[in-house]
Amino acid sequence: MVSKNSNKNNPLKKYSKEAESTGSLIHKLESRGLHIPCEKTAQNSLTFIGYYRLMGYFYPFYKVTAERKPKVIEPKTFKENTSFSDIIDLYEFDRKFRLLIIEEIQKIEIGLRTALSEHMSGKYGPHWFMNLAILTEDYGYDGFFERIRAAKEVFISHYHDTYSFPKYPPSWMIAEVLTFGTWSTMYGNLLSVDQKAIAKKFDINSIDVMQSWFHSLSHLRNLCAHHNRVWNRNIHLFIPKDTALLKSHMQRKNTLYVRLCVLKYLSDQVSVCDGFRGRIRSLLDSAPVIVSENKMGFIHNWEETPLWRPKPKPSSDKVRERLRAKRRR
Repeated sequence: MVSKNSNKNNPLKKYSKEAESTGSLIHKLESRGLHIPCEKTAQNSLTFIGYYRLMGYFYPFYKVTAERKPKVIEPKTFKENTSFSDIIDLYEFDRKFRLLIIEEIQKIEIGLRTALSEHMSGKYGPHWFMNLAILTEDYGYDGFFERIRAAKEVFISHYHDTYSFPKYPPSWMIAEVLTFGTWSTMYGNLLSVDQKAIAKKFDINSIDVMQSWFHSLSHLRNLCAHHNRVWNRNIHLFIPKDTALLKSHMQRKNTLYVRLCVLKYLSDQVSVCDGFRGRIRSLLDSAPVIVSENKMGFIHNWEETPLWRPKPKPSSDKVRERLRAKRRR
């Protein structure tokens, strides 16, 4: 039987590569022109980071053709004066960027599950998610309930030890144990009237935009959480839809920058803190020379646009009043 991934001109073949020792891998890198001044450092990195993970960070340093869309010249060789430390510096830059993104996405994740839970609980009751009439017919209830049953938090156990009915804890409890992806999917399966009401909390008028943004950020969160390279990744999945405000920022929708714009807009809605731009700027200022904002999708003068310009800091009285208003909702 022939796999659907094979074809007559390129039939599938047996994988025959063997695992290589760190010494062999170091020799391979040196034969490609990479300068390795400290073999011990290289051995440590290959042992605890791994050659395969670092491969994605080799490519910006390989010699390429002079075409409009350059291709790596085969056999692969590194550009002159490329050092192993250059590879590690790029890897560390990307790692720090992932941490920055995760920190900001946490605000959005908590904001989504809280806004969704409070709206639905206020309208349909604390166990609204057990009402099959207010979710689409094709929603995966079994998987949702299985995630609740698998939760190990003390307060979930306390509910089951204390109450016999309803079967599951109230919405505000399960909101604390289910993932961003779960709530993003849940939002997409609510009635449109509820989707609109929740979207308005984030100052978004379109259900389609809201849904695409949360799917996009959920995917980005997973990339970061699983330590995937993000700084120059060409992201083809879960493309975020644009709005009038973000249209000028979203010319290259496969780039990281577009998702940072979505993250910035949503973060402004859920948090009075506005340090995201400054943290990005600080990280970019310390980036390796090989990194360019253009490669990451940043537009010209992005920091001067209304989206990214620092917001006026509200007085302490206004902050307190805003927090009180949120509690009253």
